[in-house]
Amino acid sequence: LREAERQAKAGRLRLWREYVPPQAASELLGRVVEVVSGDTLVVADAANNETRYSLSSIRCPRMGREPEPYAAEAKEALRRLLIGKKVRVTPEYHRSFEGQGGGVQERLFAAVLFDKADRNAAEVLVAEGLASVSKHGGAEERSAHYDALCDAEADAIAAKKGMHSGAPPKKGAAVTDLSLPASKERAKSFLSNFTRGGKLRGVVQYVLSGSRLKVLLLKDHCLVTLALVGVRCPACARRDSPSSGEPFGDEALAATRAACLQREVEVEIESVNDKTGVFNGTLTLPDKRNLSLVLLEAGLASRFGAAADRSVHAADLAKSEGVAKAAGLKVWEDYSEEAAAEEAAANAAAAASEMEPIPDAQKQRVELTLTEIADGAHFYAHVAGDDTVARLHAKLASACAGPPPAMAFEPKVGAVCAARFSQDNEWYRAKVTKRDKGSYTVFFLDYGNCDVVSAERVRPLDPTLAPSVLSAQAVECRLAHLIVDEPSSEDGEEAALLLGDAAWGKTVVARVEDRASGVLLVTLFDAAQSCVNEKLVAAGLARVEKGVARRAEPLVAALREHEAAAKKGHVGMWRYGDIEEDDAHEFGFRRPAPAPAPKGNPWKK
Repeated sequence: LREAERQAKAGRLRLWREYVPPQAASELLGRVVEVVSGDTLVVADAANNETRYSLSSIRCPRMGREPEPYAAEAKEALRRLLIGKKVRVTPEYHRSFEGQGGGVQERLFAAVLFDKADRNAAEVLVAEGLASVSKHGGAEERSAHYDALCDAEADAIAAKKGMHSGAPPKKGAAVTDLSLPASKERAKSFLSNFTRGGKLRGVVQYVLSGSRLKVLLLKDHCLVTLALVGVRCPACARRDSPSSGEPFGDEALAATRAACLQREVEVEIESVNDKTGVFNGTLTLPDKRNLSLVLLEAGLASRFGAAADRSVHAADLAKSEGVAKAAGLKVWEDYSEEAAAEEAAANAAAAASEMEPIPDAQKQRVELTLTEIADGAHFYAHVAGDDTVARLHAKLASACAGPPPAMAFEPKVGAVCAARFSQDNEWYRAKVTKRDKGSYTVFFLDYGNCDVVSAERVRPLDPTLAPSVLSAQAVECRLAHLIVDEPSSEDGEEAALLLGDAAWGKTVVARVEDRASGVLLVTLFDAAQSCVNEKLVAAGLARVEKGVARRAEPLVAALREHEAAAKKGHVGMWRYGDIEEDDAHEFGFRRPAPAPAPKGNPWKK
């Protein structure tokens, strides 16, 4: 009957003489590049033009933020069925829907056939109980395979398959999302497990750029961000930025997306970035090709950094890049060996000049007042004469003057808050470092000291006073190239006392020798312009680092003269001989850990 009706429509007979058939695109052959949901997919034609289609006359459970039952199962079934495969798409009708933003969206519905037997993807889903057949009105367009879909649905209902079983879907293992910024610390703990596992099976969930992807590791049920080790692709355009990206960036993104999006791949993880939690490794495509080599050979990537040379695939990476260079492909279109050699020579010369010693007269000097002594070579200070801290305290006092918040405030470890110091009952900005049965160990950002406070002595911090608005006012400093013992030891306590006698409560001058991870490495001068670094070494309370950079050699040479005199005089740590001959713990010398001051430290704010 439907076939007879279709013929009548085509001939515009009687009832259908004014019938206008829907405008649909012609049939095409393409490849499925993405599965959006259980009934929606993206197909690329021979020219790599992508079109989104919904399967005609069926409806799968919706995904959304809270997926409906069997939504994930339907999407996974369609992914396994079609991703990366050639299909024949027959567009059948359009529908208009109201979009999330209130606008009207046009959706193209089509029959998607695959395999040599021209199996209908919609019929497969309906037969497994993962989709239901849409109930069309009398004049509505429908799939040419509607009768077969209805028969498949009847069979699925009789067999109580999928959504017709009356039971919820089986719950799989929960996925641990290590790709979130908040999970970077947790990501480090998974590294040893991933590296021991060798090649890990996974599914690419999202392609961020040509060389960065999100992969779901199937065995460990972890979602990770993977950066191809030792390979850099040009930056692609971003939706949240008007920038168009670098040349060939979008092409590299498209190549990676076409090669592996939603495909089952193998991942070999080598390391993790401590700052971002991004894993570095190699990705093997379903056809056993190395994605890094594919991008390099196409001229869509270049080797990057020392990681390329350390990689287990270093030789293959170099060879693939050489092929693209020789052919002048993509990013190597304007490459010249002579220009590259000149640039490398210039960079080497610049690096060498940076290693040359800087005259003391050209180094930065700053006046400081100490706020906390962590040990004999580690302290925090304020810049002398800066009234920022006073103004900050006035704002904090005003913000915390009112009654406590109605709801209990329970900051997590790592959170920044306002905390009331136990010795003066004043409010200061603090970071929670530990929670323990209603008490909090906090680190005061603007002074460098620690305290243990009860729950009623912490409050939310006014957003206008957050560290992102006004940076921490305590300047962290270390005496350049000196090593002292921990304050709990006899020599360590003597070193801290000497530093306190020379600098506490006074305005001192710090000459900045270098910077390391936000810490100033300084030479400190007291009010009499005597060098505190040299005093500590001469008293045998500090020793000089070995293996320093060339630019620090003049400074270290002077310190070593004082160290030699202390050794000869058997003072301080040298009283029983040269401890550097054996740095074991029985000699009483341990390198201090770069951590906040111990709770029992006597040198408080």
